[in-house]
Amino acid sequence: MTSPPDPPAPRARRLAWLLAAGWYLLLSLALTWPMALHPGRAALGSEHADGMKHLWTLWYMRASVWQEHALPGFTRLVNHPTGMVLYPIEPLHGAISALLPFADLVVLSNALVVANMVAVGLAGTLFGRALGGGWLGGILGGSLLVGSSIVAFFVHVGVGELWHLWWIPLGLTVLLRARATLRWRWFIALAACLAGATLTCFYHGFFLGMAVAVVALTTLWAGRRTPGLLLRYAVAAALAVAVTVPAIRTFSASYKTPEPVRVGLWSYVTGQHGQPVTDPVSARLQPDQLVFPARAATSRQQQGYVGGRYIGWVPLVMALIGVVRRPRRGLPLAAVAVLGGVLATGSYLVVAGQAVTMEGGIAVAMPLLWLNRALSYVAEPLNFPVRFLAMTAVALAGLVSLSVAGLRGPRGRLAGAAAVVAVAVAIVQVARHSATPWPWQRFELRPVGDIGAMRSIEDAAVVDLAMAWRSDPETRWNALLTQIAHGLPIQAVPVERVEYFAREGQMFVKSLDFVQALEPAFNNNTPRPPISPDKDLALLRDAGFGWLIVSYRTGLAPIPAYVRRTLDEMCGPPTLTGPGIAAWRIPDVEVSEEQLAAWRAEHDAAIAELTSLSSGLGPQLR
Repeated sequence: MTSPPDPPAPRARRLAWLLAAGWYLLLSLALTWPMALHPGRAALGSEHADGMKHLWTLWYMRASVWQEHALPGFTRLVNHPTGMVLYPIEPLHGAISALLPFADLVVLSNALVVANMVAVGLAGTLFGRALGGGWLGGILGGSLLVGSSIVAFFVHVGVGELWHLWWIPLGLTVLLRARATLRWRWFIALAACLAGATLTCFYHGFFLGMAVAVVALTTLWAGRRTPGLLLRYAVAAALAVAVTVPAIRTFSASYKTPEPVRVGLWSYVTGQHGQPVTDPVSARLQPDQLVFPARAATSRQQQGYVGGRYIGWVPLVMALIGVVRRPRRGLPLAAVAVLGGVLATGSYLVVAGQAVTMEGGIAVAMPLLWLNRALSYVAEPLNFPVRFLAMTAVALAGLVSLSVAGLRGPRGRLAGAAAVVAVAVAIVQVARHSATPWPWQRFELRPVGDIGAMRSIEDAAVVDLAMAWRSDPETRWNALLTQIAHGLPIQAVPVERVEYFAREGQMFVKSLDFVQALEPAFNNNTPRPPISPDKDLALLRDAGFGWLIVSYRTGLAPIPAYVRRTLDEMCGPPTLTGPGIAAWRIPDVEVSEEQLAAWRAEHDAAIAELTSLSSGLGPQLR
């Protein structure tokens, strides 16, 4: 017996959503072009930003499941031999990576970019329709969001969890349904959105929570139903908090957040207790950047991390029209847009690259200064305020949807056509004038020769000597890349900031005599005769290390001759090589248990001394 055919309306609705998905796929491929021609050649993102860290995270989540046979959390893939609790910063992408263990990481990363962009468009369409903009308003709002500078910036900067921008329009859509119906299922769904957004990206969870709070408070009055509405909001908030707090605690444990001075929340926020300012000037919005073309980047920091600011006049004018035509729905969204813009300016106001000061040279403080103090007291501060423009972009997309709500007749069709042209112009302007212009940047992985065969030769931990000698963006990039290739545990944590909070592996290696002896030769080619290596080699073997690896520069220069010659004398010729890379197997050393125990005691004392001389925390961002 066959089931009856679907009624025309649901069938047409499904077709409409399929067509919308197809449109966003085409738009995403156009914006990321020419990536689709060779999806495995280079990953979307800037080589000066966090793209390699994103690829490594996909590998780490996969390796946790398939190599360590455990869910991501505690791992010995880094900070060997101690290991560490490493919070899975991209749990959603990591789960997909673990489910696709044989997928090429570059292809997977590029596919995730496109998939998230399509999801952003569909969520924007859903939001626009929920506001009352119809299919036209939904498509215009979704398209504007996909083509926005904030989406381009999130891809450019290589922070994969930020690609989940779709949580914000999706959560606001659920909020509108909950507010309109007062049905418990929609408030439970709202709690799920808040929790899901926070667990997959703390920033977006916080942004969604703030946007929900603004819209909920500005539409709170519901007559006799107001107490029931308040109860439902309270339950939704409590459920979201109950789910997310354990994850936030795990995150804080991974980063070993410094304990603030416990003087009470109000005193800590309003008083002066030596609170650090964690947002750098480069991460703050300068108001003129919203409408004026971006200046050319002049430094590595700007090339990698400046973007997402440009909106242009067209969306702002369309948003104003939306507020005028539908003020009841538009004003709360306008408040969300303004709040996002104000918080994006950071802790202190910056104009033309300079902090604005009052009489007496006092910098003009902005609301984020006090918000970050509150957040650092209970959880983690937000170090990159420009990301608050995600709230602004979503709110503006909703207002653009409202600008075409209820259009009828010939004049309505003409106005709708004008709106389509205006959104197209706005997307083109973003592509031309934002700090992340089209075509979007991509980065290729450095060739590593036959380093990938290390694990098949000996499944043992690796001493990444370059990380022991100099931890900077270049050596971290190389360490991430080579670990993806060989798949073995290393002593370092090649992730900026986290490396300062899990240093046991580095201290173990850096306190070895031969490592200290060769450091000048690696950094400035200054020869220094090393001492007998037997003790160090025996200690490394005893701790489970089987390999030494050196990666120098980006492969454009050979490993310093003195370093290579000394390691050859210690271990024999390198087993595996690549451009500017070489890997040596650590030879076995015949030693008695008594002698090994004595060497362990000496080494433990050296570790304790080196640790006491090293600062505990990394430099604060300013």
